[in-house]
Amino acid sequence: MYLQRCDVVDGLSPLIAVALHHGHDVRPEVLDLMMIGETDRLREEDPYTGELTSVAASRVINYVSRFEVDLNRPPSRAVYRRPEDAWGLEIWNSPLPASVVRRSMDQYRQFYNHAARLLSGIEARFGRFVVFDIHSYNCRRSGPGALPDDPMLNPD
Repeated sequence: MYLQRCDVVDGLSPLIAVALHHGHDVRPEVLDLMMIGETDRLREEDPYTGELTSVAASRVINYVSRFEVDLNRPPSRAVYRRPEDAWGLEIWNSPLPASVVRRSMDQYRQFYNHAARLLSGIEARFGRFVVFDIHSYNCRRSGPGALPDDPMLNPD
């Protein structure tokens, strides 16, 4: 079940810190289909953003790699299928089977159903809430020794 790959803490506070791209975990069936290496994946994930969620008593930390399912994208773009979906990176050895995409999207829906319950409960208690959506920024998409990328051409 997806929620075992995510920490959700209802800290009884209307301030919620979320680290959607903290994760690096990939299901074995997905990892077997990947051609992208672990180092290249890590460069586009947001490592350590989970630690930054400590700014709020209520927290959500996702441990699943955005290369499995990107929770910060709309459902139609949540599973990267082509290089242009992921900054030109070649991710897959072959097209993804529909069954793999379906399981990834099941996780996406489960996450957002759970998040809606969490936020609805907080809203019922406090009348409103604030979500801090925490990310990091990769300024060297070509690798650690490369020159920084132009931020105007590198918005994600």
